Amino acid sequence: MNPCNVKKQNVDFLISQTREILLWSQENFEEKIFMTSAFGPNGIILLDLVQDIIPDVPVYFIDTGYHFKETLKLKEYYRQLGHNVIDISSHVNNKESQLETLDHGLCCQINKVEPMRELLKDREGFLWITALSRDQSESRRNTSILQLVSEGISKVNPLFAWTIDDIWYYISENHLAYNELHDHGYKSIGCQPCTSVVSPGEDMRTGRWRGCAKEECGLHTKL
Repeated sequence: MNPCNVKKQNVDFLISQTREILLWSQENFEEKIFMTSAFGPNGIILLDLVQDIIPDVPVYFIDTGYHFKETLKLKEYYRQLGHNVIDISSHVNNKESQLETLDHGLCCQINKVEPMRELLKDREGFLWITALSRDQSESRRNTSILQLVSEGISKVNPLFAWTIDDIWYYISENHLAYNELHDHGYKSIGCQPCTSVVSPGEDMRTGRWRGCAKEECGLHTKL
């Protein structure tokens, strides 16, 4: 087999595995399933794969108030495709004063973690589907397929074994729309005040909270 065929076959194996995980999710949790997505490369692949297996699954987007316009544009594009995208946000509305202090940890707590905690209330027995993969960062190297989180919620990570190369191969081969900022040096995209361009040779997560001893917003570490 030539290298191109090998690459395709490896991604086909991953797709089969991911679909099996999603089928298991649907069979075991039925209506008690929801997703979260920030519409990154992993997230749009998961949307593409889940649509035939768990149609109309709620896809929650945490609107922090600080997203790039390109991110919001992409979210609306996938909503227009028919995905059941639901916005959630913090009850704290004074965004300008938060920017003045720019306490990264507190900002993520208020605008990401707390809205997610509110979402998890009264969802005991539900399954939360995420697009986490081991290849995204050092802090995610030990990501497993199935996890237990607070409030009696299970979390499943169908893309746990996908590499960055696998992700972009799938996006290219399936002509999926992605955030145009990725073509301008942004490798991992979060909120605009805390996201910067990544230079060649830098880790893809270097552009998140640059200069701070912070690797995660807390959604997958504090819940």
